[in-house]
Amino acid sequence: MKTSYETKGKQLLWPLFGLVAFEILLSATVSGYAISSKALDVSITSPENGQQVPVSKNLLISGISSANGTNNCKVSVIINNIKPYQKAVGIGIPSHLTGHISNDYSTWVYRLGFPYPPLKLGENKITAKITCAANNHAIFNTVNVTGVQ
Repeated sequence: MKTSYETKGKQLLWPLFGLVAFEILLSATVSGYAISSKALDVSITSPENGQQVPVSKNLLISGISSANGTNNCKVSVIINNIKPYQKAVGIGIPSHLTGHISNDYSTWVYRLGFPYPPLKLGENKITAKITCAANNHAIFNTVNVTGVQ
């Protein structure tokens, strides 16, 4: 037969267990909300700001963004403010489980070439832009590179 201390101990543990479970659930929900409401972001990862790059070569520009394939966002690139912006290629994060998602711009690339003129000798400005169908808001990231022979 159980003593009253054992019974009271179990009665006290169940509410404590429920409170801990509630806190874990609340924490997961709040952190999930923070992730899903993350602001737009785009960054050029290559070339790096201040880097010297050959002007005679078709430059590969790459970067990362918050466009993950589910938020209907696109990344585009402009060189030396010569419009129009050129659409980058969304590479995403390849996975053996989900496969390649073509509109996933979480990682992206753009190869400088026709119809854009090559980089010029001296200072060049490369700007990436992320835009989403849900709003007209755009976020930009710029790096300055030096074109060399």
